Amino acid sequence: MLQPIKGAVNRKFRPNSYKENDSKAKRVIIKYLKDNGHTILDTKENYSFDITSTKTGDETYFSEVEMKNQWKGDWNTNWREIRIPYRKHKLINRFKQLNKGVSYLNFYIIRGDCGAAWRIKDDVLEASEVREADFGYRIQQGEQFFHVPYEKAELIYLTEGNDDP
Repeated sequence: MLQPIKGAVNRKFRPNSYKENDSKAKRVIIKYLKDNGHTILDTKENYSFDITSTKTGDETYFSEVEMKNQWKGDWNTNWREIRIPYRKHKLINRFKQLNKGVSYLNFYIIRGDCGAAWRIKDDVLEASEVREADFGYRIQQGEQFFHVPYEKAELIYLTEGNDDP
């Protein structure tokens, strides 16, 4: 189990950012999942996984979605890594505790125009280096992140959908 990092800080919850980004991110990944044979089971906000789905009846998928509005066009390869807040370790721990047969946990980092996303599997995230990122506009000093080399993630292309979560 991943443990909290002593002295780490977490970004303050921003209701306006959440309102603007959460439903858009869910909508586009729900469409992607449905287009790939998933049945959506749950998208309610419960401070756990953003989306729960099944595929072929016995496979359960848990998906966490995040917008990266700074990402425009092709991935900038000068960005050697994809950063995911370490606070997401709670989802990895919860996933392991479920011990739910054939199941998967994926993290989706979605481009600002919703045309592409990085899919990162839980084991890749868990194996990634954790450290503080350079602080700046949206990053507080002391905030810890998983630093995932983008080569270890899967780039997927999306079609913006109109389905409501």
